[in-house]
Amino acid sequence: MYDLRIVVEEIRGFCDLPMVIGDYCEVKGGRLIIPEGKHMCIWALASILPMLPAKQRNIVEENDWLPSTSRMCCPDPNGLVIYRIERVNESSETNKTNESSKTNESSEDKPFPRILVNEKVCSGCRTCEMTCSFKHTEGFSVDESRVRIDKDEANGLDIPRICRQCGTARCLEACPIGALSRDPQTKAIVLDKDQCTGCLACQKACAFKAVQVHPLSKQPMFCDLCGGNPQCVERCATGALTFGRAGEAPIKGGARAAIK
Repeated sequence: MYDLRIVVEEIRGFCDLPMVIGDYCEVKGGRLIIPEGKHMCIWALASILPMLPAKQRNIVEENDWLPSTSRMCCPDPNGLVIYRIERVNESSETNKTNESSKTNESSEDKPFPRILVNEKVCSGCRTCEMTCSFKHTEGFSVDESRVRIDKDEANGLDIPRICRQCGTARCLEACPIGALSRDPQTKAIVLDKDQCTGCLACQKACAFKAVQVHPLSKQPMFCDLCGGNPQCVERCATGALTFGRAGEAPIKGGARAAIK
């Protein structure tokens, strides 16, 4: 387990507490320590605390967003204090500099890029469906698209249903014959059509309702990320679909949303 340091990195709004940039507290095992002369907001700590036990552990699961997430914001919309969570080495030496503590989080800890969904800005234009269908079949058919748009009338939302490439993929675990695997380069879920029996256990296991069924073969269809260049993201006009890692600037997508 790691010891942690929670540092006040930036104060964007107004905070009436005597905190200054650079103030910090430390987590050593199960102890929370605020050094003499330093200040921390108890309300901000209350929002950060649930994340700390997980940050203390060395997570090696593929596509887990937690290792690459190190900044959190105070819940007060007027304060907007940004806190940085640093891992200190496992021997509890807390005199490491910021740079040396960052080396504990290697690039290998980062989750692999995937398609991220923001249904709040989806317009329901269904361009993604047509783009996906044409990319894979050279035709335009919603039934052959790996992405589908569900309309939530009660909440006024259009919700893109597309494979989230989960780190712990329930579809992989549910397949009784091992017909699902990951592409070694993109990490996208891959279906072995010769092995697949069409039992659809994968579809039932998916919490995001993202596994679609081909109208003719009756086999499940999975997003293949277009080999790492997802065309649905390229064509999304509102930025509802982006490609990248959660909590980071998108690798693709998002820019078209700024077009008036």
